[in-house]
Amino acid sequence: MERLVAESAEKAKRSMVPRPARVRIVNELGNAQTLPDGPDQFEVLPGGPDAVFLGLGPDPARTAALFPNFPTADFLECPAMAEQVVGWAGAVPAGFTPLTPGGFTTERAASATVIRYRPGLKAFPSFYAPLAARAALAKARVAPSRDRGRPRTVWLPTAKGDLMTRELVLAFESRGFRVVTVEREGLERSPGTELPGMLAQDVPDLFLSVNFRGLEPFGLGFSLLREAGARVAVWLVDNPCNLLTGIKSGFWRRARLFVTDHSFIGPLIGAGAHWVRHLPLATSPELFARPGPLPDCAQGLADRLVFVGRSAFPHKERFFAGLVPDPSLLAEAGAMLDNGQRPDHHWWRRRVPAPLWPGSEIRRPGAGAEAAGHLWRTRCLTGAGPQAVVFGDEGWQAAPGLRAELRPPLDYYAALPAVYGAAGASLNVTGMQLPAGLTQRHFDVWCAGGLLLTDANPGLSIFPAELTGPITFAAPKDIEPLFQSLCADPATPGLRRAWRELILGEHTYAHRVDAIVTALGL
Repeated sequence: MERLVAESAEKAKRSMVPRPARVRIVNELGNAQTLPDGPDQFEVLPGGPDAVFLGLGPDPARTAALFPNFPTADFLECPAMAEQVVGWAGAVPAGFTPLTPGGFTTERAASATVIRYRPGLKAFPSFYAPLAARAALAKARVAPSRDRGRPRTVWLPTAKGDLMTRELVLAFESRGFRVVTVEREGLERSPGTELPGMLAQDVPDLFLSVNFRGLEPFGLGFSLLREAGARVAVWLVDNPCNLLTGIKSGFWRRARLFVTDHSFIGPLIGAGAHWVRHLPLATSPELFARPGPLPDCAQGLADRLVFVGRSAFPHKERFFAGLVPDPSLLAEAGAMLDNGQRPDHHWWRRRVPAPLWPGSEIRRPGAGAEAAGHLWRTRCLTGAGPQAVVFGDEGWQAAPGLRAELRPPLDYYAALPAVYGAAGASLNVTGMQLPAGLTQRHFDVWCAGGLLLTDANPGLSIFPAELTGPITFAAPKDIEPLFQSLCADPATPGLRRAWRELILGEHTYAHRVDAIVTALGL
């Protein structure tokens, strides 16, 4: 018993000893962050007898004591971090010499023992990620890519269920590229572990990411690819503002960005992007030009107006958690929809101002645009009348006023081409997240031999007005009469053929690959 009492007293005594206060700084994104120290905060990349520290941590003297084998060393430190730590410069040991980023060459990294302060990458990734990448590639003996007489190579990061992978593989292969699909989850989780070995085997001419797939948020993977000599491009097929809320470093500003919605080019450049180009979606004739058999759930569509789509994008509630649009603004948006106007993302951002990046404040106007978009889709499906057929998830059952027949979701590749070709017409309703963006329906329906009805959208300007005019509507009340008119019009088959010729002649994914190759100088 006495022993138990003594142990309890000792534990209590230890619990009363105050823990050392951790240094707190403001990181690259403007957020408060602690800087831990201790041996487990450093990664050692073995090399020669000389040492180079990529960051000395909050207490340079203590860091030096952790590595007594290196009484002298070179070091690189982010000035924005060191300047915030009181007494930091005075704590640097006399035998430690500052090194510039330019002085940390691949040869220097390969020959020295490199000691990296791990928290530095998350605190100031724009400074530390290129240095960490250079060190990792030097240790893996990755030389910058050179023309070795092999076919041009593109890496496409992907995971099971990702759309556009099959389309891009077929398109790049049709243009003579060797395509390598790489599992994106490992690259996003631990690029410093995954990428150096891969790049030691082969450096691609192009690493093409869709919506930042395969690129972790602090930019280490991006820096590894760039340091190795690969071109890195990101195709933002969804709202760039929403996508950037997951990015924790300014590396995206140095990436080659393609956007499906040209109206975001100005905002992205205004937020610091160096290079942005417009690249709309497209179709894949290999997948949509030869429809297969109709599934059992899709019979009897010849005189029906068909809509295929989700009631909401996946994980929407989690993405916009706690964000409820202002009811008065949503009412104003509803009135605009009635008048054929579009309360899109730009409209919401003007009324709910938020910085595009960094942070997640931009999700506030995004939540409003999403709510307005759902309202618009529901009104259009209601306006389509009782003869309409909706293939989608159970969320549509709760849509107020919906009179359409509800059928189960369709497999995108196996069933959708046949449904588009068999339907009397397919309905497209563009959401409010992409003010001037087009959807896959604008391309796939025509490729499959179908007929499309679509809401008026600035993105349609890439097509001839004489083709878009007959198939567009401004208000939900116009949908059913337009469908009936097109079904009865003897000119409709010719209109359908003209659209298909245009899409196959100018708007396939092979055409988009051509645009990418030209824009990137490949």
